[in-house]
Amino acid sequence: MGQRLSKKRLQQYLKMFGLALHTSTPELGLAISDFETIQRHQTWDLGRDLSSQLHALLQGFLAPQSWEDLRFIVICIGPGGFTGTRIGVTTARTLAQQLDIPLFGVSALAAIAHHQLTVSSHNSEPGNGQATDIAVTMPAKRGAVYGAIYHWNGTTLLAKLDDTVLPASDWQAKQLQWPQSLLPVSVEPGIGLADTTLSLLQLGYDHWQAGQHPNWREIIPFYGQHPVKV
Repeated sequence: MGQRLSKKRLQQYLKMFGLALHTSTPELGLAISDFETIQRHQTWDLGRDLSSQLHALLQGFLAPQSWEDLRFIVICIGPGGFTGTRIGVTTARTLAQQLDIPLFGVSALAAIAHHQLTVSSHNSEPGNGQATDIAVTMPAKRGAVYGAIYHWNGTTLLAKLDDTVLPASDWQAKQLQWPQSLLPVSVEPGIGLADTTLSLLQLGYDHWQAGQHPNWREIIPFYGQHPVKV
């Protein structure tokens, strides 16, 4: 007869982990969780050294878990820095392909919205557990902005206006014409965005729980114009 696993060992064997990578800014953000008792998050200010340090930092961060413990990966698809986003998406696609697990691509703006709502709930600010429409704005180039509107129903974040890039005046007009009141959130590109990696991971987990299992081939970066294949 085969050896029986102890209860503790069986619980460890059955654990599932999700891993999130945020590479769309000069800061690298990594997060891992089993969504029960284990959760880790770390950021590094790498600047132009992302490509040379990503794999070593990722390997070191993963321990004591192993690649085989992962059930899905989440990657920030932008908007953000071109090179960092491309490196992150390519790395995540390769890992998901090799591990044969789902890969979720999540917008940087969605992670910002979720992070803001998480901060609000901790501070008992507007949006805590209530239905809220939240407008996220990030500067782009040549006077344009990245913008998106999300709806928070108290438990789930839903996109009501997908990520877009448009002149700042047009974005302001669109917000003024929105039929519901908006909770505005404005961020500067590359400043503290890696701190939203836990929100990135949670949004991927929400998709996972909803039964979504996207293939790595479906995930492409968003740079604000046309999607770029990797």
